[in-house]
Amino acid sequence: MAKYKTSTLIILVLAGLMMLMMVLAPLTPLFWGDNEPDNAAQPAQNSDSDNRIPLNNFGKLVDHPLYSVADGLNASPPGVLMAQYIHAKDLEGTPLAEQIVPQGFYGTNVTDSYAAIFGDGSQMGLHTLYPRKLVLGSSIVVPTKYDGYQVLIRNKDVCNILGDPCILGPRSKVEATVDVIDNETAPNAYPYFIKLLENVDLDAPYQEVSMYSPIADQYYSTVYPVGDMCKRTITCIGIRENTTARVNELAANMTDNLECAVAFNQGDLNLTIITITGDCDAVMAAKID
Repeated sequence: MAKYKTSTLIILVLAGLMMLMMVLAPLTPLFWGDNEPDNAAQPAQNSDSDNRIPLNNFGKLVDHPLYSVADGLNASPPGVLMAQYIHAKDLEGTPLAEQIVPQGFYGTNVTDSYAAIFGDGSQMGLHTLYPRKLVLGSSIVVPTKYDGYQVLIRNKDVCNILGDPCILGPRSKVEATVDVIDNETAPNAYPYFIKLLENVDLDAPYQEVSMYSPIADQYYSTVYPVGDMCKRTITCIGIRENTTARVNELAANMTDNLECAVAFNQGDLNLTIITITGDCDAVMAAKID
């Protein structure tokens, strides 16, 4: 597999580290305080032969749509610098699926996945499961709830609140995400990207948004499989000079495996739209910063 562009690589590496941390780190029975203490027992262990437990066994569940990066930002507390959304089904059979679909962690399929990185360096993930079951494994169910939700300890730094989607991350970010989802008037991360996202396609199976990056003040990137090839589109507000020079170079030196087209000053926002098509490895390896 060829290397990914810098911004994608940052998210993939951090997501990979997060998964390794959750799988490999020893689980520690830390129980945080709560504003709704009770004596809740472990969820009923009605499981399949493969030990998967239905989400409904955990009582109150998160309920929020997750079909785009915009949906994820609408569930996120303010402060998001980078975010990524993946719809796994449309990436099946492509090199992308092997690299960026977070399968396996819950012991079931993850159909839709969202990851956010905040300015304070913390991370948060949203994951829709199908079937709606998971393997509890070594996780610990906290004997107190948060706002009526069961809290699962994954390790000393990471916990889950389950539902559609499941929320994963540090306790403070998970609780803040619940607060955003359950309170329509709570501030969220979407308004910081609204101008850009109102001018792009939000149907792609891979979506990435970022601000204050080496590429642009803000950019939105999508990837589509097209047969045996891929199409990658990057829409920028405030494109950097180095990025402009790099994409012009790509457009002037196209190959059989890679084509690049760039359009400047598009629409009222003076967007720059970069379209890179070709072999999936070459498309994802094309450096634009």
